[in-house]
Amino acid sequence: MKTIYLIGLGPGDPWAVTVRSLAVLKNSKHVYVRTARHPGLKLLDHYGIAYKPLDFFYRKGTAFEGTYRNIAYFVLNAALNFGRVAYAVPGSPLFAEKTVEIILDKAAKVGIRCRILPAVSFLEAVSAELRLPREQEFVVVNALQPELLLQNADKHKIIIRAYNGRTASAAKLQLLQLYPENHPVTVLHRASLPGARRVTVPLYKMDRVPFIDHLTTFYLPPLAGLNIDHLLQVMRRLRSTDGCPWDREQDHNSLKQYLLEEAYEVLDAINRGSSEDLCEELGDLLLQIVFHSEIASENRQFNFYDVVAGIVGKMIRRHPHVFGSDNKKTADEVLQSWQQLKKEEYKERDSLFTLEMFLPALLRAQKLQRQAAAAGFDWPDAAGAWDKLREEMQELEDAYNTGSKVKIMEELGDLLFAVVNVARFLSVDAEQALSFSTDKFYRRLRFIEEKARKEGGDLSTFSLSKLDEWWNLAKKRLN
Repeated sequence: MKTIYLIGLGPGDPWAVTVRSLAVLKNSKHVYVRTARHPGLKLLDHYGIAYKPLDFFYRKGTAFEGTYRNIAYFVLNAALNFGRVAYAVPGSPLFAEKTVEIILDKAAKVGIRCRILPAVSFLEAVSAELRLPREQEFVVVNALQPELLLQNADKHKIIIRAYNGRTASAAKLQLLQLYPENHPVTVLHRASLPGARRVTVPLYKMDRVPFIDHLTTFYLPPLAGLNIDHLLQVMRRLRSTDGCPWDREQDHNSLKQYLLEEAYEVLDAINRGSSEDLCEELGDLLLQIVFHSEIASENRQFNFYDVVAGIVGKMIRRHPHVFGSDNKKTADEVLQSWQQLKKEEYKERDSLFTLEMFLPALLRAQKLQRQAAAAGFDWPDAAGAWDKLREEMQELEDAYNTGSKVKIMEELGDLLFAVVNVARFLSVDAEQALSFSTDKFYRRLRFIEEKARKEGGDLSTFSLSKLDEWWNLAKKRLN
């Protein structure tokens, strides 16, 4: 049967190649190596083993993904032509080796058997140099896949394939989006080989180290010692029999008020522009999500990871212009696509509209109006909304003249609903706008209250004209 032997050359030391791998290489007429730039090949030279380097694919290719695919197809075709080939790669064939992944995926489909020969990976050499215990949580990231560099900040991160200063510079710029500029980076060169070098520098200098080449590895310690799993563990402990009595007594209903309070405290921190408070309040809000997830997990309904999987799946489905082949360009096109996808997901419902009574009245009105607009029931522009607002103001005045409290309440509600509609056309959140104005009124009211106290009385002891004078002063001095 046609066979490909997948062999690892180890982390660099020629004598790290296993005895079995050496025997297979000696007995193979057709030996290919992904790159000749590896010290382990000295062992093959020592035993006179002929091999063909495939570096020419790197010179011909324009992107690493295509280069790896071309190398893999070359090895597969060699096996089809010669029956038995050996393919050797740096490190271990099963560790961060894209060409091997492609070969394993395609081989069975064309009738080729793959035999994998275990080998020492570069991770063993790096761990030995850094004296890191292997039970630590590691993540290995390819510098040529920048989208992965910002993941797993809570783990020990080892970056490979930063072949030169330019690649290291691109990786650095990506990492600086998450890590502080002085975060330590250890640069290892020729790990496990004679003349190995190691230096630790701040992140902003990682691309300035003079010995960056294909034998260089970068190590970043965890950004933070805690992650979401620690929070889940804390919550499980609080809910356990030897945990907190108050936390054990809570259920979804009893926690509703706290969920709402924490959400509003997040909004308050945003309004105040305090990043420190926002960070804290987001943590409090996250705690509520974890709390509800743990209660559901105890009831075998769902768990926190189901929540994460659900929202990740939804975001990918509803962003085909990012994760798929859709070519939506503008925000309006994306919004229309979003609404259409929502309709398709909820098509089993008997209505496109929902009336969520748990929301405050202004928020409920806003959401219902957005649903109506998405379904096509909307004014063509803001002019219609303005006309409706004026109409409702007149109807409220007419109701007032009748003296009917029921009619007044109804028309006042219609007026408020029309105001929310105008706010939507103006791209203003009515709930936040009213909250801002209420806060502003409170500050001005406290101002004239203090004025009254300094004058030896309270508000009721001064004339309306005097209060109005202080009010105008408050408008000038306060936001």
